[in-house]
Amino acid sequence: MRWCLTAVLFVALICSVRPDEEFPEPSLRIMAKSTVYNVGEIKGIFCKGQNLVEPIHWYSPSGKLIEERSTKNNRVFVERKIEDNGILVPLIIHKIKISDGGNWTCKSGNLSEVREIIVGEKVKLSDTNVTLEGEEGKSVKLSCEANGYPAPVVVWYKDKQQIREKDEPKKYSIKPDNTLEIKKLNHADVGLYVCKVRQKALSHYTEKTVHLSVQHKPILYNSDTQMIYTNQKYKTEEVYAILNDTKNVTCSAIANPAPTYRWYRRQNGFDGDPITDPDTVVTSEDGTNSVLILRIRDDSYYGEYRCAANNSKGMESIIFHVNPGSKPEPPDFVSLAGANTTALTFNVTCSTCIFATGEEVSPDPKNLTVIGYILQLAPAKAGYPVDWDGAPEYRVDVEEANNTLFTVGPLSNGTVYHVRVRTRNAAGNSEWLEVADAKTTDDAIRLTATIALVIVTILVQLY
Repeated sequence: MRWCLTAVLFVALICSVRPDEEFPEPSLRIMAKSTVYNVGEIKGIFCKGQNLVEPIHWYSPSGKLIEERSTKNNRVFVERKIEDNGILVPLIIHKIKISDGGNWTCKSGNLSEVREIIVGEKVKLSDTNVTLEGEEGKSVKLSCEANGYPAPVVVWYKDKQQIREKDEPKKYSIKPDNTLEIKKLNHADVGLYVCKVRQKALSHYTEKTVHLSVQHKPILYNSDTQMIYTNQKYKTEEVYAILNDTKNVTCSAIANPAPTYRWYRRQNGFDGDPITDPDTVVTSEDGTNSVLILRIRDDSYYGEYRCAANNSKGMESIIFHVNPGSKPEPPDFVSLAGANTTALTFNVTCSTCIFATGEEVSPDPKNLTVIGYILQLAPAKAGYPVDWDGAPEYRVDVEEANNTLFTVGPLSNGTVYHVRVRTRNAAGNSEWLEVADAKTTDDAIRLTATIALVIVTILVQLY
C-alpha cells in the first residue's frame, strides 16, 4: 500500500513539470539601444544571457577576445554580473575612438549576436558668426572648417538660396575643404552667406553665418522704381516739373564706402559751378541719396542738372533733363469702401486722368500718366482745427486702371479721421480733394461679431 502511494506521488510530480522547465532554452542578446557614438565618450554595451552552459565572451571587430579589466587593460574591457534572471556582461569602452568602429560580437558556445558600432566625430565650428568685407573686382574666400567623421555634407546658401557651383562656375568655386570662393566681387554679392553642415549618421547639424560686404564705387538707381541705371557712359533721366511749384529731383546711390554728392547746373553741355545752397541740396546722413530742391519760378529753371556720386572706389554721375510738365487733375470721386480696426479702404476714381497702358509716362508732357494717389489722414479732435501738417501721408500706386480700391494703414482702432486725396504723376501732385470723414472699427465691435459668429455656429450644430 505504501509502495502504491509512493508511485502515485512520483507520477504526479513528473506530470506537473512542464517540458520548458525541464529543458529551458538558452538565449543571448545585445541590449544596445543605440550604436552611434561620438569620439571621446564612455560607453557600456550590455550582453545578456539566460540558461547558458558556456560563459559569455566579447570579441572586437578584429576577432580579439576582450578580457576583464586590469592595469594593462583599462580602456576596453568586460565585466561580469549575475542577476536573478540571467547573466549580464557589459562591454565597457573608455574614450571611444574612430578605430573602435565595426562589428562587435557577443558569444556563448554556439550562440552569438553582432552589433555594428559607428563611431563619429561631430563637426565643431569654432566661429559661427563672421563679418567679412571684400573689394570690388577681386575674389574673397569664405571658410567653413567642417572637420568630422563620417565626412559631413556641406551646402552653401546666399540669402536662403542654395549656391550651386555648376550653375555659376565663373562666379562661385567650392574647394575640397568646403571653402567658398566668390570671384570678381560686385555690389550684388553683398549678403548673408550660410554654410550648413550635416552628419546624418550622427543626427548632427550645425551652421556658420558670414555677413559679406563689398567695397565698390557708387551704383546709381531710380529711387521710385528701384531700377539700376545701365552701365552706359552717360546716364540720363527725363524729369517733369510744374511751373510755380516745387520739384524734388532725387539722386540715389548704393555705395561702400558711403558716397559724397555734387550737383551742377549744365549750360551748353558744360557744368557750371557746384550747387551748394543747403536750402537747395539736402543729402541724407547715411549717404543713400541727395535731393535737389527746385522751385520752378519761371522757365529758366528747366534744363539739365548733373548729380555726381563719388567715393574712394570711383565716381558715377547722371544728368537729369528737367522738362515742363502738367499738373494732374484731382480725383472726381472718393468714398469709403471698407473699414476694420487698423485700416480703411477707399474707392478713388478720376475720369479725366490718363492711366498707364504699358508706358509709365504719357508721351504728352501736357497730359502725363497718372501713377497713383496720395491719401492723407488726420485724427479728428473735437474743438480743434484739422492738423494737416502733422498728418501722415499714404502713397498708393495705380497698378491697373480698373482697380480703384486702395487700403491705408495701420491706423488706430475706433478713431475718426479727416481725409483728403490728391492725384500724382511724374511732374507732381494735383490739388487736394477733401472727402467725408472715415472711422476705423472698435475692438468691442469685432469681439461682438466674433461672439455672434460662435453662437450661430453652435446653434447650427444643435439644430
